[in-house]
Amino acid sequence: MERRGSSIFDLLSLLLVGLTGITLLCYLSVLINPYLFFNPFPPRQESAQISPTPTRTPALPPTYTPTFTPTITPTGSPTPTRTPTNTPTVTPTWPPTPTPTPRATRSPYPFTCEVEYRHPEYDHWSGVAGYIQDLDGNPLPGYHVRVECPSVGAFTHRAGDSERYNMMYGSEAAWEQACNPASYQAMEIRVQLYNDRPGADGNYRTVSDLLIVNLPGYASGSLGFIVCTLNWEDWR
Repeated sequence: MERRGSSIFDLLSLLLVGLTGITLLCYLSVLINPYLFFNPFPPRQESAQISPTPTRTPALPPTYTPTFTPTITPTGSPTPTRTPTNTPTVTPTWPPTPTPTPRATRSPYPFTCEVEYRHPEYDHWSGVAGYIQDLDGNPLPGYHVRVECPSVGAFTHRAGDSERYNMMYGSEAAWEQACNPASYQAMEIRVQLYNDRPGADGNYRTVSDLLIVNLPGYASGSLGFIVCTLNWEDWR
């Protein structure tokens, strides 16, 4: 009887030791991870509440609506209608009158003189020659030609007075002046044309510019051939 009683106490002691161990294990597990086993008093979890950030709607500036001022286009006055005028009828005349051809003025003087260098028509000499004409090539005799030869002097010839010169140079208003009648010589000769009739004072007036003739001194250029042409008809 006593033996049996001690066995029961031994079992109870072992059970108590076992329960104590289990209790210690439960406490240990709760300390390690409170959520691993059923916990009637779980730790309070504070839920973080995030306040929503308010979204700002940008305020737009008021829209400016321009005010258009209407443009007023001025209305012009009506263009007056011209009254038609009668055009006179021109009766043609027969025979028709020829219209003169306009001619350009080549010089402020009535005549323009141009020089061409050539070989003399005869012998070996140095000098000048030429003739006077109108715009159509017709000879104009009677004009006076003044020639100044270096170291010799001045000479005046009336164009057309020599039949020999007229035949030689092919004009009824020809003239000639030798400044060195024996050889070819380089020289400067001055030539100017004068009127065919004297003025009220009895003097002849110049009707051309002063022409400078430079002879080179060799045969093919020892004659300065001068043609004086009338620039306009009614120059007097």
